[in-house]
Amino acid sequence: MNQSIKYIAGTVIVLLTVFGNTFAQKVMTLEECREQAVAFNKELKNAALQNREAQVNQEVARTAYLPSVGFSSSLMHRPGMDAINMPGYFLPTADSEEAALNGDFSGTSDVWSPGINIDLGSLTLINSGFEVNQAVYAGGKIRYSNQQADAGVSIADMALNMKYSEVIEQTDQAFWQVATVEENIIIAEEYIKMLTELEDQMTAMYEVGLQPASEKLRVTVQKNEADLNLIKARNGLKVAKMYLNQILGQPLDTEIQISHEASPEVKLFNLEDGLVQAGSKRNELKILEKQKEISELDAKITRADYLPTVGVSAQYTSYWVKDLYEEIDFQPMLAAQVSIPIFQWGQGKKKQRAAQLKVQQAETDLQHTNDLINLEVMQVKVQVEEAYESILLAQKSVAEAEESMNETEASFEVGLNTTTDMLNAQAQWVQAKAQLTQTIANFEVLKTKWQSVTGNLYIPEEEN
Repeated sequence: MNQSIKYIAGTVIVLLTVFGNTFAQKVMTLEECREQAVAFNKELKNAALQNREAQVNQEVARTAYLPSVGFSSSLMHRPGMDAINMPGYFLPTADSEEAALNGDFSGTSDVWSPGINIDLGSLTLINSGFEVNQAVYAGGKIRYSNQQADAGVSIADMALNMKYSEVIEQTDQAFWQVATVEENIIIAEEYIKMLTELEDQMTAMYEVGLQPASEKLRVTVQKNEADLNLIKARNGLKVAKMYLNQILGQPLDTEIQISHEASPEVKLFNLEDGLVQAGSKRNELKILEKQKEISELDAKITRADYLPTVGVSAQYTSYWVKDLYEEIDFQPMLAAQVSIPIFQWGQGKKKQRAAQLKVQQAETDLQHTNDLINLEVMQVKVQVEEAYESILLAQKSVAEAEESMNETEASFEVGLNTTTDMLNAQAQWVQAKAQLTQTIANFEVLKTKWQSVTGNLYIPEEEN
């Protein structure tokens, strides 16, 4: 997953091209918008940091296999100690060695033992040493903890991919929203151009007395409404661009321009194996599987708490009493420790039972999430199929509306159709064009959504 993190960090290079000349206008493709959104998204950055944190924790868990080495030292100082005075005495006598060992003395000899007078003044005791500890057997806790750390890295990897998928979906939706509004503005401007030409024609006919003023005003009212809709569309474009700028991490007033195909070729892709792909690729399911694995390892660690543990240690220590010993004497020592739990009033079994219940909860969550994901995949499949059919119908509607408008215009020229007929034909053409634009944008967004719900939208591996 390090390559994925490098990919996210590497996309920051996009900033060098975007932030030149104080956010100068730049035409951006969908792919460029994706890269910049990935580079700027703070939640994605946090996910990458959490991924790195999991890797560090994994490295920490590995150290439990290694011996620990330590050094300790202590100092004790007692000032103003009283002098030690031991008076002299004659040595006692005994009838035998056995009696002397038993403290059975029969008398006193004429051998004098002199007294002792020690003037300490103060006492300083220094203790220092090195220690090496190595766990030999801990009931499998070290191994299980390392497996949990490995699972934590996998979960962090998948969480990073999930956040990446969310950012891509969000970016695509904002991009195609801007594209849709831009196309609608072009259609609106073309509609206004047609209404202006019709208005000029009606004005000329009115001036020569061939049409009443009401017919001319009907066209003017329609043109005024179209002008108002164009103003709303342009304002909507500003809002849509603000939202896209926010996703890209740019100032909201940045004048961004996007590049896309005006009428992309639409093909329906394979939707048959969506459930199979989602079942094997969705990160949500993989995360829950890893969480279930962690719960199972928790149960094993709980059981290990009530198994014997064995450890060994080696020490190299010294004691130095100042004013009594002038040389530091280091003494080696080896030790082994065995701890065997015997009786805890059934605490171990109860804790293991609780751990097993957590495993069952994880299994239930996994099954429930799998059901929800299957439902989501089927819903998106229906939406994709509906969007594709909508495009085909919208294309047909545009062709028919254009043909109807041309025929109505020809009939209007010879007086066979009224002004209302002409206005209606033009309005239907505009509506059909706008509907086609919207359905194509919806289909493009759903293509990305399908990749996401089937688990195919993930951070690309960096090419070596």
